[in-house]
Amino acid sequence: MFGFGWLTLRQAQVALKAGRLDEAQRLLFQPNTRNHRRAGELIQQLAQALAERGERLLRLDDPEAAWLDLLKAEQLQTTERSVDRLRQSLSRLGIAQVRAMLQAGEITRASQVLGQLHDRRVRGAEMQLLEEAARNWLHAQELAEKGDFAQALQTVERMQRLLIGPSAPLEKLYQSLQERQERFASLLGRLHEASATGQWREVVEVAEQVLAAAPQHLEARKARARAWKAIEPVTVAHRPTEAIVSRPFLAQPSEELTRRFCLWIDGIGGYLVCLGGRVTLGQSSSDGAIDIPLVADVSRVHATLSRDSEGGYLLEAARPVSVNGQGVTRTVLRNGDRITLGPSCQLQFRQMVPVSNSVRLDVVSGHRFGLGVDSVLLMGDTLIFGDSAQVHVSIPGLKDNLVVFRNKERLGVRYPGPLTVNGERSQDRILLGANATVVGEDFSFTIESIADRTSSRA
Repeated sequence: MFGFGWLTLRQAQVALKAGRLDEAQRLLFQPNTRNHRRAGELIQQLAQALAERGERLLRLDDPEAAWLDLLKAEQLQTTERSVDRLRQSLSRLGIAQVRAMLQAGEITRASQVLGQLHDRRVRGAEMQLLEEAARNWLHAQELAEKGDFAQALQTVERMQRLLIGPSAPLEKLYQSLQERQERFASLLGRLHEASATGQWREVVEVAEQVLAAAPQHLEARKARARAWKAIEPVTVAHRPTEAIVSRPFLAQPSEELTRRFCLWIDGIGGYLVCLGGRVTLGQSSSDGAIDIPLVADVSRVHATLSRDSEGGYLLEAARPVSVNGQGVTRTVLRNGDRITLGPSCQLQFRQMVPVSNSVRLDVVSGHRFGLGVDSVLLMGDTLIFGDSAQVHVSIPGLKDNLVVFRNKERLGVRYPGPLTVNGERSQDRILLGANATVVGEDFSFTIESIADRTSSRA
């Protein structure tokens, strides 16, 4: 076969002259050409051709395609200077884009582009400066979520020094943090006083206000959890509390599962739970026709997501959709995949628990779901909550995993400890109705049907 290397090189040369660069690269790296004396010369020419095509693509405002050509050229490991020039041009463009995004307050997009540039080996002082600015921006938001406003404000001030030029969104963030800090400080004092005197209903009310300013404030979450244990929430229809009920199931026969429901976990957040094997994603509307409503620039019915009998999930596009940056019309999703609907609405698909066919969808682009929820859970057989990485919802401090399961046309909850559901007490396991508040020693959550929630807001 080695004797025919000259023929393969001839084919590579013809492909190179015709501009079929991918074909030329494939031919040049076949085993029968690897040690041929002319192979090095043609590889050098290929690197130059790839760099020249990348420059043309860059002038045509297609930097992604230009990056692909650059990376191919660099894989050839030549000394071609035009390859270095193309890298410098693309690096400068990427850094300029990131700076513009940060000054416009588009922190999510800026972080994504920075990640791409880092993966593409873009380095330098300015790159480090922008990476630090993006980290500080996200860190300031995290600090504020936890109620550490003083540190958050200091972090924003440091960012203002890092970013050259005015940034109206950064100024707005600074003012917003100051306002939230003032409101937070006064509310926290009220919360301490109410907790110290055992005024539990006031603790619930004030804790909600504290968490509106700092959603991840641990002390307010704990105070609210203590209050919920001391008093049943005002929305619970109380019935006489009996001794620990030995019956494992208490749901009424008429209380069947609805297609969707909201799950509100105290101190954690809100979740839209979809039970169907096929769900639609699209623009949020008042009629509730879309299973997963999005407050974003997407079509009314933008895509569908189906679960097969083996727990796989198939995404089908009705309008423009990409997965991990690649346009798709129909694809099977994998854990960690990033789904982009339309120009910018991005969701992350997460299979948190290997033994469960339930998955979670999180918005990662700054948009939000309808119905005021934080995430969406596509429920197959079970949902698992706990204080570990392999759960659908993390509940810090939970001693044992809590399992919500499907039992024919019912939902049930399983937990190794006492449970109270709408005033009824049970042990370890209980079935739920369409609406229920469940309280345990370390948690409390409410299930609310979408139909009841919509009618109550009408």
